[in-house]
Amino acid sequence: MYNLQQIADIGNSKFIGGTNNKVRVFLNDSRALQSPVDTLFIALKTNRNNGHNYIPELIERGVRSFLIQQNEFDVSKFKNANVSFLISADPLKTIQTLAAYHRKQFTIPVIGITGSNGKTVVKEWLYQLLKTNFSICRSPKSYNSQIGVPLSVLNLNHTHTLAIFEAGISLPMEMDVLAEIISPTIGVFTSIGSAHDEGFASREQKINEKLKLISSCDKKIINGLHKHQLTPEILKQALIVSEFDDADLRTSYVNDTLELKGPAADHHFKIPFSDKASVLNTSTCAAVLMQMGFKENDIAQRILSLQPVALRLEIKNGINNALIINDYYNSDIDSIKIALNYLSQQNRRVRKIVIVSDLEQSGILANSLYKQLAELFSQNKIDLVVGIGKEISNHKPLFKSNSLFFADTQSFINQFKIINYQFSEASILLKGARSFGFENISRLLQLKSHDTVFEIDLNKLINNVNYYKSLVSSNVKLMCMVKAMGYGSGGAEIAKTLQHIGVNYLAVAYADEGVELRQSQITLPIMVMSPEEDALEDIINYQLEPEIYSFKVLNAFVKKLDALGITEPYPIHLKIDTGMHRLGFEEKDLENLISELKNFPQLKVRSVFSHLVGTDNAALDDFTNEQIRIFEKTYSAFELTLGYTVLKHICNSGGISRFKNAHYDMVRLGIGMYGIGVHEEEQSKLENVGSLITRISQIKQVDKAQTVGYNRNGKLEKDTTIATIPIGYADGFSRMLGNGNHGVYIAGKFCKTVGNICMDMCMVDITGMDCKEGDEVIIFENAEQINKMAAALNSISYEVLTNVSARVKRVYVQE
Repeated sequence: MYNLQQIADIGNSKFIGGTNNKVRVFLNDSRALQSPVDTLFIALKTNRNNGHNYIPELIERGVRSFLIQQNEFDVSKFKNANVSFLISADPLKTIQTLAAYHRKQFTIPVIGITGSNGKTVVKEWLYQLLKTNFSICRSPKSYNSQIGVPLSVLNLNHTHTLAIFEAGISLPMEMDVLAEIISPTIGVFTSIGSAHDEGFASREQKINEKLKLISSCDKKIINGLHKHQLTPEILKQALIVSEFDDADLRTSYVNDTLELKGPAADHHFKIPFSDKASVLNTSTCAAVLMQMGFKENDIAQRILSLQPVALRLEIKNGINNALIINDYYNSDIDSIKIALNYLSQQNRRVRKIVIVSDLEQSGILANSLYKQLAELFSQNKIDLVVGIGKEISNHKPLFKSNSLFFADTQSFINQFKIINYQFSEASILLKGARSFGFENISRLLQLKSHDTVFEIDLNKLINNVNYYKSLVSSNVKLMCMVKAMGYGSGGAEIAKTLQHIGVNYLAVAYADEGVELRQSQITLPIMVMSPEEDALEDIINYQLEPEIYSFKVLNAFVKKLDALGITEPYPIHLKIDTGMHRLGFEEKDLENLISELKNFPQLKVRSVFSHLVGTDNAALDDFTNEQIRIFEKTYSAFELTLGYTVLKHICNSGGISRFKNAHYDMVRLGIGMYGIGVHEEEQSKLENVGSLITRISQIKQVDKAQTVGYNRNGKLEKDTTIATIPIGYADGFSRMLGNGNHGVYIAGKFCKTVGNICMDMCMVDITGMDCKEGDEVIIFENAEQINKMAAALNSISYEVLTNVSARVKRVYVQE
């Protein structure tokens, strides 16, 4: 596409290096590296991270081209490493300038999409509706930011005949940059909502800033705004779609039919969705096609074939200790690249397998398309490729010799018993077009379980971690607590995500939890908070780091090191009791402790820490401050005597936000990471990570003369409709929640329990509700519901989360 000198000339940067490398891939996330030789790594420095820190590792992995910020990286160390650099005052500005230049090389129609909600869905649906007519370049996933947009536009090449890009902003003036890069010919505004309100002086300002993207478009489609909210300039060549009376196309939805009422004619489209957001997004898409000149009958047929957009991947445990990654909603080359990147990050199994269907039409000759696919699989070191479909089967000579091919999904299912041994101990990506019905393959591969699932949203976990990162300075390390099966969320999967986003330390309660993480390919340092004597050998063998809280544990660990012949200094963490009075050395022990440590050269104190008692309780702030005073006195004595610096940490989740003077070298993030805040303001910044969900098994009409459940405790005062749901105390839904003491949420309504909670199920009152068997039941999905359940148990949110039993299937989702 471009060589480094061309990029330097276009982007106002300086080229240093012996080789003017050609660049085909632009990358700003070191973890997504696939093709090192032709990749340009863009090192961005932000408040939360610094891309320059990853350059040495990327050089080791074969990357030879880097765009760096002036004075952020010493290039002299790599003069003889066959590496070239572009040095810029602002790497982000350089890549944005290059993308704007690149866009100007194309005269194809470009659809630019903005708005508060629905951007990604509208983009993907327009792709579905138009892919038979155009070779389309579109934004990957939700690449709509200041870096995401230029990376999307730089994917444009000569094979494309249409582009669809989305743009999102959170501050004034950001759209000016994105509008220049995208330069859309057709502008789409999807909706206005509360997202990012805090970044603007008013809702009116936010609307006007977003509309900058489409202001100069030949055609504009605007949904959800009144005409009086728009300037005369915007109204030129604009088609206004909304429920409002002043719309050019007024929308309504009745009996599966979307109606667009216009001044000259009404338009009717049967649509395969009924929720309000989907109706809104479908109306936007229909209006775009109308503006592009498609006939009503043609639009109607295309809309009927619309498929739901999966905005996130599902990760499930599979048979034969496999891990199943479901992404079977589309099968085009761009989405496959994204999915392969995700698969490469999931190195929790020995092997990597991809089951892929025929690719969607792309405007590329079939032989070139499948050759590109085979190269992608080779670059990503896929151990086994399973191709399903006549087209991919026709190109099997392009793939590895051990690849398997089947004419259709049913053929694969019919032969699975013969070949299932090949799918053990593997991470398996399912990537297929909707028409191939890969959900049937997913059901075949995944572990069987009952209808109750604990759904873990890894994107929300990442957002919560990033929130706490924003509260500490860049030199403060982050230790994340993944004990108790990751607070019920699944230790290995949570740890894998935390390792991926670059936290510094993990902590578990017991050694076996740490061993499980090591066996799941977790390489981060792991502190064991309760190192039992029988587990000390495992701690050493798996390179875990024990918390030393007493002389007994100290001497036992040294004895074990000696028995195993370990002479190199082994990292330990010293626990100081400053007022919890649970575990730890007290002030009176310090002199003897320091003396003992001098006699043990095989030990290296990695950190000194303590545990605050009441950071979430303002009434205990004086006591907390006294704990901090004692801790500071203690660690100063250690450092003075040991002769080297150790990490200091005392803040838990509540302490991070409330005691910023005590962040020291590291903070420990626990319950806050999972979405539970210490006060209302903090809670508003967090997202609940885990949702406990089940379904109605059976519905019964029970008259008031009857009772419900064991011991006839469920006494009825009126004729009642009872729903039985498959969750009981063996799943973590305590018996204390029975007999009306708590309930569940069905269709947004709180339904109280009736009678005793059984081991595997319970009964709830759904009288007067329009429910049917199989309907979804929410046990909890947000912090408020978790806290209400905790109150009913006379307990705390920690217990609610950790009580979800291991037999409840964990399903991991990630965008």
